[in-house]
Amino acid sequence: MPSTFLGLNTGLSGLNYYQANLNTTAHNISNADVKGYSRQQVLSQAADALRVNNSYGMMGTGVKATGITQLRNVYYDTKYHSAQSQYSEYAAVEEQLTQLQSYLNEMQSETGYTKLLSKLSSALQDLASSPSDATYRTQFIQAAQNFTDLIKETGTNYRKTQQDINNEVAIHVDTINSIASQIYTLNQQIMNIETRSGNANDLRDQREVLVDQLSELVNVTVTETPIKYGFGEDAIESGASRYEVRIGNTVLVDEMECKQLKVVARQEKVNQNDIDGLYDVYWEGLNETIGEKFNFNSENVTGRIKGLLEVRDGNNFNPFAGTITSMATGTGNGSVVSVKPDKTMSIDKLNLPESGTITLNCKNYYYDSWEATKDANGNLTSFVFKNLTVEDETGKRVPATFDVALDVGKEAIMGERIDCKGIPYYMTELNEFTRTLSKYMNDIFTTGVDANGDPGMDFFTAPDIEGNDYVLTANYNAAAVSSVDSSYYRITALNWGINQDIVKDEGKLVVSYKEDIEQSNLDAKGVLEKVIAGMNDQSMFSQGTVAQFLQSVTTSQAVDISKYEAFSKNMNEVATVIDNQRKSVSSVDTNEEATSLVVYQNGYNLASKVISVMNEVYDKLINQTGV
Repeated sequence: MPSTFLGLNTGLSGLNYYQANLNTTAHNISNADVKGYSRQQVLSQAADALRVNNSYGMMGTGVKATGITQLRNVYYDTKYHSAQSQYSEYAAVEEQLTQLQSYLNEMQSETGYTKLLSKLSSALQDLASSPSDATYRTQFIQAAQNFTDLIKETGTNYRKTQQDINNEVAIHVDTINSIASQIYTLNQQIMNIETRSGNANDLRDQREVLVDQLSELVNVTVTETPIKYGFGEDAIESGASRYEVRIGNTVLVDEMECKQLKVVARQEKVNQNDIDGLYDVYWEGLNETIGEKFNFNSENVTGRIKGLLEVRDGNNFNPFAGTITSMATGTGNGSVVSVKPDKTMSIDKLNLPESGTITLNCKNYYYDSWEATKDANGNLTSFVFKNLTVEDETGKRVPATFDVALDVGKEAIMGERIDCKGIPYYMTELNEFTRTLSKYMNDIFTTGVDANGDPGMDFFTAPDIEGNDYVLTANYNAAAVSSVDSSYYRITALNWGINQDIVKDEGKLVVSYKEDIEQSNLDAKGVLEKVIAGMNDQSMFSQGTVAQFLQSVTTSQAVDISKYEAFSKNMNEVATVIDNQRKSVSSVDTNEEATSLVVYQNGYNLASKVISVMNEVYDKLINQTGV
């Protein structure tokens, strides 16, 4: 037979249940505008019934709240992380390429390359009208100097952007480490609560917000599996779960560990015009040592950091690469290796640093100089890298030794193949522009003589480390070129300029041939006419004229920006749709909560009424009947 006070307890269970719902609804309403908050609801079931078999079988005992859970769809979270990571990558590339484009964007600009080339052409025409006029000579030299200054400023700005990206990568790596540490702490707190049969809903929301932030920087994979005590069929669920966050194939954080990333400055350059100390990202080893390198160039890695690195290191999938043809240990030039490049290469497009790193058969080596042989067409057919060293177990550089039988015939490569037209690619393009134009014009200027009858000198050149201009034309026909020679390799977009002797003395500007000067024909302009024709020579570059080459650079940037803009817009829309879908499940609808509040209030009032009625019954039974 059921207890006399069963009805009172049944009413009390309803009172407690609706009180829990009211409290949960109030919690939902309070957090309606909190980012990442997931709506919570009370789970319930009928309380265990009483057996009254002798009378009428089973009697209900009210309601029992079994827990408070959050409404969240793991599928939508996973899809959102993937879409958000891809969007962040594309947006980062678009943002940085737009910055690069602005440096050569001559729209509405009096200092853009179109205006400066126009002024240079006008100065040439003025000079042609009176070749002996010192004013026109100075005007032409100044116009040429303004043009070279634009290219130098562009190259300098590209390097500044590379430095800014490098710094941003370091900041983002620190952010990843901070987020990982916070997730690890939350994992511990959540496990402590849930192993005691609790639901750490609000802590779980905090953790998911951190994972959302992490997915913007690098794509993540989250898995959550129940933790069980025991093995096999006898295993019992603990109530807690193992929450694991992976970057690529590596666990970043779970309930047992929290790995950290660290940035390490490169000791050597990969590209000729790279800034010093570009960061590579590594997993941190034991005792804060350097562990395995994090390969952001992997196909399964996305995120803002990858987008930044694509622009910082992008070479349009075309690094220096070739086949090892011979190797020698400890020769007169130290340990050396000979490499045949995969593609025909001219000095105009050469992007090797004077000293740097080269990967031979998947192992990194350091070289201090190089030498290249040229064929009859001036193409570089073979490279010899000298004084190769390698790091030993302590990190000290020691002379390299080779397994010739194993390594010869294998690949040699500098850096990685990165499928993006980034800063190294455009610096190589600008270097090609400065070298090709310099060689073309210097070949013309050096065929004549200056106003004093002295042999013509290079008009375009660059200063060496001591501030003296390189002598380029005289050394061009050598059978080999090295990293220390005075060659067109020395000219880059960072140092290109006008011969300082000509800047100081306009009389050294060559406009005529020797026989004209010998005949005192100071207004002869045979050399100058070739220079004027050269500015519109369609054969100077594969892209056409001087102006067309620069136009091809800006056009290439515009095409890539448009492409990444479309990619980022598309992925942003995808991420937004997925986010709206998961919000439809987990976000708080204040109108819905207001309705629920009324429903639970009515339920609470009814449960209170039950208790009030039962109170009257018990009062009649106990106080008024004397039982």
